[in-house]
Amino acid sequence: MGVAAFYRWLVRKYPRVQTHVIEEKPTSLNGIEIPVDATKPNPNGVELDNLYLDMNGIVHPCCHPQHKEAPETEQDMMLEVFKCLDRVFSMIRPRKLVYMALDGVAPRAKMNQQRSRRFRAAQEAEEKEREQAKAAEEIFQATGERQPEPPKPWDSNCITPGTPFMELLARSLRYYIALKLNTDPAWRTVKVILSDSNVPGEGEHKIMDYIRRQRRMPAYDPNTSHVLYGLDADLIMLSLATHEPHFRILREDVTWADTLSKPCGTCGQKGHFTRDCRGRGQLTPPVDPNDQPFVFANIAVLREYLSHELVPDKTLPFPFDLERAIDDWVFLCFFVGNDFLPHLPSLEIREGAIEKLIAFWKEELPTAGGYITHSGDVDLFRVQPIMDKIGQLEEQTFKDRKREEKERERRMRRNQRRDAGEDASRAIEAAADQMAATAAANARRLREEKERADARNFAAASALRARLVAARPSAAVEEEEEEDEVMVSGTAPAKRTAADLADGDTMAAEATPGDSAEPPAKQAKIEPSGLSEDAASSEEAAATDAAEESGNGEAEPDAKGNPASDTQAAAFDESGPMDAAAAAADNDESEATEAAAADESEATVPDSSEATVPDSSEPNDAAAGDDDEVVDEVKFHEAGYKQRYYGLKFKISADDKDAVFDIVKHYVRGLCWVLRYYYQGCASWGWYYPYHYAPLASDFADLDTIDTTFELGEPLRPYEQLMGVLPARSRHNLPPEFAPLMTSPDSPIIDFYPVDFPLDLNGKKFLWQAVILLPFIDKERLLDAVQRVYPSLSPEDAARNERGYELLVASAANPVYESLCDVYTAADPDKRVALNPRVSGRVSGSVSCDPAYVPHTKCESPLRSVGQRDIDEDRSITVVFHQPQPDTPHAGVLLPGVRMPRRILTPGDIEFARAGGNAGRGGRGGARNGRHENNRDFAHFYRQQGNDVSADRGHGPRRYDDQGNVNPEYQRYYSFIPDRTVAHPDHTVAHPGRMAVRAAGAPIEPAVPAAEAGSVAVLVAAAAGLQAATVADTAAAIAAAAATRR
Repeated sequence: MGVAAFYRWLVRKYPRVQTHVIEEKPTSLNGIEIPVDATKPNPNGVELDNLYLDMNGIVHPCCHPQHKEAPETEQDMMLEVFKCLDRVFSMIRPRKLVYMALDGVAPRAKMNQQRSRRFRAAQEAEEKEREQAKAAEEIFQATGERQPEPPKPWDSNCITPGTPFMELLARSLRYYIALKLNTDPAWRTVKVILSDSNVPGEGEHKIMDYIRRQRRMPAYDPNTSHVLYGLDADLIMLSLATHEPHFRILREDVTWADTLSKPCGTCGQKGHFTRDCRGRGQLTPPVDPNDQPFVFANIAVLREYLSHELVPDKTLPFPFDLERAIDDWVFLCFFVGNDFLPHLPSLEIREGAIEKLIAFWKEELPTAGGYITHSGDVDLFRVQPIMDKIGQLEEQTFKDRKREEKERERRMRRNQRRDAGEDASRAIEAAADQMAATAAANARRLREEKERADARNFAAASALRARLVAARPSAAVEEEEEEDEVMVSGTAPAKRTAADLADGDTMAAEATPGDSAEPPAKQAKIEPSGLSEDAASSEEAAATDAAEESGNGEAEPDAKGNPASDTQAAAFDESGPMDAAAAAADNDESEATEAAAADESEATVPDSSEATVPDSSEPNDAAAGDDDEVVDEVKFHEAGYKQRYYGLKFKISADDKDAVFDIVKHYVRGLCWVLRYYYQGCASWGWYYPYHYAPLASDFADLDTIDTTFELGEPLRPYEQLMGVLPARSRHNLPPEFAPLMTSPDSPIIDFYPVDFPLDLNGKKFLWQAVILLPFIDKERLLDAVQRVYPSLSPEDAARNERGYELLVASAANPVYESLCDVYTAADPDKRVALNPRVSGRVSGSVSCDPAYVPHTKCESPLRSVGQRDIDEDRSITVVFHQPQPDTPHAGVLLPGVRMPRRILTPGDIEFARAGGNAGRGGRGGARNGRHENNRDFAHFYRQQGNDVSADRGHGPRRYDDQGNVNPEYQRYYSFIPDRTVAHPDHTVAHPGRMAVRAAGAPIEPAVPAAEAGSVAVLVAAAAGLQAATVADTAAAIAAAAATRR
């Protein structure tokens, strides 16, 4: 799991640590997929030696993916694992070793976290099933039909050592390795080590233990390049702890998945990126979830950042040692979170906790007498001053946090009102467009009806006129033609009287071909619009159609007989569709629109310095539209918080100093246990932190009196861990003999398996942030109950409970092949044979026969049901691998003979990190208006290619001239800028483009002649903003030093 939000904080503060992996894709020819040729050079421009796979980071996404359908069967899951392994291998193209590590039995300290996760997952599944059953019953009550019972979901808790699933996975991986070594040319010279779930230890820690052991052996190559695949953030600290400079972490680009899960900014749909959208109403091809890109986290670049970041501002009375400083940095990061301890309440990584700890460390280092850690051991006397400073800030930190929460909530409410107004405006516009289109169609129909009505009216008028002409003198014909104008226009000429107009309109309007014999007095009068009765009924029909098309379904007239809404009436007004759209907008005012309008007066232009990169893989700090209030019983921001905290969380009084110190003692021992775990391996298999909450930083006192020794003990067996971490709901992953212990009321350990248990939000808002208050396992009671079941197990079930061993596999083309075959011809099959580093590729250790393997026979496939055939003639060789046993513990130093990676950071990169990077913006990882707020001046250093911003500002020459050639003035200028980094005394660190430091205290050769030193010094000092006198003094001093040196 690692440290929550740590990796995002890291790449925001140190952005050049992360680089995108260049990946070649398989091609297709005539419908046949052609795989990537991994024997070719790596497209990333570097050849890599060893690839380490934290397999649980592969298994979980393959078995229950987030962005696509999960595989139907466990055999299909194995195929997905194979595909992922193929892709990772073709990206990295390791030339020497592939190490696959599955999580085995974990230390007790980690089991508590595993137990909490699995019980919570079971509780959520239980709640979901109840909701589904309730919905099905409601459907039955309403329809009388029973819904089919949904399929039982796959239980991901089976990804735990000792289950049948993990046994299938181990067998499948052995088959996969043999298949690749027999068929894939890129694997021919690669050695493979498989550490399955029956080998104790977490996967990533088994990998690190291998690296630490190898680097202590004489045959080890200190320039070996390592790539570790895994998603846990703590892999960064583990990699730094090896002190291997050629190290990279490979991981999926989580921002890609976050972006893909968000709606498109153009069409509002998911499944593609906004940049690829073809617009509303267009079909945009969805993004293939299998195309998620990968990134490297380059440990060498992080070390380079830290070489600048960790140099104290004050002069040290002892030589600065970057390796020791990095170890201290790793230890201080544990305070903000790890897998084994709850983090301190006053330290949040998003609030700049790591920056505070490092700042205090740099302040105290000159007077501390040395570093606070040494190869995994902690000097608690030197830690005390740092904790004193953190404790002094504790109360103010809580108050600042509350003030920031209120400000964030205020901004959120304002943004919600604004967004609601924008949504309402978009809805109004959409409705207006729809009504305008409806109005246009209705107007067209009305015009047609009007034309037909006019035609009938003219016909009637013509018939009436013919009769009147026949009965009247010819002089009246000309006057009758004027009456025709009344019939057409609906208006009377000025010379006509009201009575004449009334009579003439009545007769003309009511005369129809079929009713010409009726007396005019018995016929109704027409409105001046000139529409007939048929046309009027057509208008009512059009109103009803408009109501149905707009989604209302019915159009009920109001008291005046008008259509159901003013919008509909306006739609049929002769003024046209534009007026109809305007009427729709006028009629659709809502509270959201009014709120948006009211909020518009309060809106301010956002300051770019406060902008933050969205942390989209995590939920927002507050749930939009959520009315549930978070109950904060402790109220850290109010006086008396310490009494409330210890009383509510620990059920003790804050005045009970002995009880409080006991909690602090366990916590500090935990910090020491974690550091030793990272540097030397597990210090104790049985130790764990016996509380759900951390103490307060202000209570860390007398740390140097705490005993930090541990008893190593033994790891649990797989079934014992399963009984300790699985809920009763997942008992099917164990042999059936164990089920009564988890479900029977008479079980001696039934209290270990509660169905309902409390969740403490602990001031948070989301359930995933809650503290799960499960009872801690009593190890002695658990082992006593489990031991009684062991005699009743079948041989197959008992085999899954045995401790396993690591396997070394090689192909017939590997130089080590013959020596591995000799193991099986030895007289004693149990004898361990030491590996010869000359043929093993400098891998140290010993090997012995694998009792489950027969050389040069068929390799049976466990996946025949999904098309994976047996390997009839397995030409690879498999042996048991035994780790070397070095005489000395792991040392936190660079090895002699190491060639350091080329430095890549520019002055702008360094200033960007010192200013807080993106991590220090707007209160997310740095204090507002504090030392980390000035980020705008340096953000462009990261974004701009070429890093010539200093030259643009007049602070030095450009790196390249107009023809693209290297500018010698640039090299001379930057090679003379003083560098505070002091080299390790045992090796030479080249710093291209600045200066070379040969050894601590060695004289430095000037990079420019004395004649040029003065002008260069002026440039340097001017760039630093020094006064004129200081510039002159600096120039004179440097020129004198250069002349003396010559």
